[in-house]
Amino acid sequence: MEISRHLKPSLNLPSDAPAQVQRARPQPGASARASTSQEPRLEQLQDALRSLPDVDLDKVALLKAALARGELSSDPAALAGSMLTYHSGSDA
Repeated sequence: MEISRHLKPSLNLPSDAPAQVQRARPQPGASARASTSQEPRLEQLQDALRSLPDVDLDKVALLKAALARGELSSDPAALAGSMLTYHSGSDA
């Protein structure tokens, strides 16, 4: 398994996005109504996230099985080197 630092989140907006954003801004009195209508949805999303497990147990089981079959290297020196490389931000 390889962890890649090359994936960066991005937001793809059309070239006329600033104009659309300007038109979509609510009026000052409308902001209170908009925020209260979104609160239940935000709470529902937060509850859904809280219900997810912190660890993907299926993936853990697959990795354990791969280690037992000898498909993954468990060389501590190689692992430590990879961790240092990853956290130092160098891709060398």
